[in-house]
Amino acid sequence: MRPARRPAALFLVLAGGVLLLGQSGPTPARDAALPALGTELGSLPPGTMKDLADRACLNCHSADMIRQQRLTEKQWTNEIKKMVGWGAAVPEADQEALVAYLLQHFGPDNDRFRPVVAKPGP
Repeated sequence: MRPARRPAALFLVLAGGVLLLGQSGPTPARDAALPALGTELGSLPPGTMKDLADRACLNCHSADMIRQQRLTEKQWTNEIKKMVGWGAAVPEADQEALVAYLLQHFGPDNDRFRPVVAKPGP
């Protein structure tokens, strides 16, 4: 092949590949019993600091992000300090109680989190 024809040949090969990628195979079966992707997944457990945790944490994180943690007291303390540094509204007087709430529910022995299985979007 002459060098002048290489770009045209390359274009045809790439265009053919794009057409092949655009073809879809059979549509997978979807379990109608599963929740749709993007469903609200959960909430934080009841407790004296739940309202504060909802306001301070759920502005940026889903409850499931928090529910899957298994942090020690020292790790939760450092996490709260870090998040306050990034703008989480946790008064200094409430930080110790918030750490106790998070440790009680999401400490090293946390086995409460179960990932949600959801059906894909349309």
